[in-house]
Amino acid sequence: MFGKSRASSKPTSAADTPTCSMNSPFSQRILGIWRVGTHIAHGEGTELYLAQPAETADSPRWDYVLKTVQTPTSGVPSAGPTRRISQTIASAGIKHPNLIAILDESDSGTAPYVVMPRLDAVNLTERIDGIAQFALPVALWWTRQLAQAAEALHQNGWIHGDIQPANVLVDSQGHATLIDMGNAARIHSPLQPLFRGTPAYAAPELAGGNTAAIPAMDVFSLGRVLWETLALTQPTASSLMESVAELIEGMVAAEPSERPSSSEVVHRLLQLEIETLGCHIVPERTSTRRAA
Repeated sequence: MFGKSRASSKPTSAADTPTCSMNSPFSQRILGIWRVGTHIAHGEGTELYLAQPAETADSPRWDYVLKTVQTPTSGVPSAGPTRRISQTIASAGIKHPNLIAILDESDSGTAPYVVMPRLDAVNLTERIDGIAQFALPVALWWTRQLAQAAEALHQNGWIHGDIQPANVLVDSQGHATLIDMGNAARIHSPLQPLFRGTPAYAAPELAGGNTAAIPAMDVFSLGRVLWETLALTQPTASSLMESVAELIEGMVAAEPSERPSSSEVVHRLLQLEIETLGCHIVPERTSTRRAA
């Protein structure tokens, strides 16, 4: 989570100035070319901190987020979190507007890290909670942006492996960014027997373990996200909802081979956006002048 601290109720902006406790082991810590600032979130064995270039000492700006592994009492990072950082680094070459950018990285055995831009955004759940009720085209738009990010990954031989609302940041303009590549895996590579991902959004074939990474897993997760988001939209004509429900049914099919590809999902979602948008646009009434 790059846009909002779990300890705060408002999104952080690039202009906010963090305060670092001098008693913290990370006070004034330098990793590579980065000065590590305030701790903002934590994951599975990983920690996120605000960061700034080390050469900009005393600058009030903290425009970056640095993700590293937790420092255990033994001083030796555990294999799991280190692998997550390594997977993020390995997949960092894939560029897309809806995929988090990796600006710098280090696979150091003692303190591996990745650095990302700090986004003025909140995760998808928090964005939805901040809107009283939103239209169906918005839900389709958010999901299409995520599908586009997944499509870019799939075309480059990777899956994301954990598409879920907590891994989606949405800014005030509605731009969605897919984050956290720690569960990314190369397509057709064997997955670890240990369950990966988030149970509510994970494809059923992951439950059995001993399987290989396939794009259909991400498509299933996208379908679950759309399904959950759809339930919170404004009432819409049943004929339109049926078309969306049909797409979701295909995306969450039990058999991976029956799910559409991410490219097909992007195409269909764009069609549905156009079809449903017309129902939410009301032409302005214009006054006409009559000749005297």
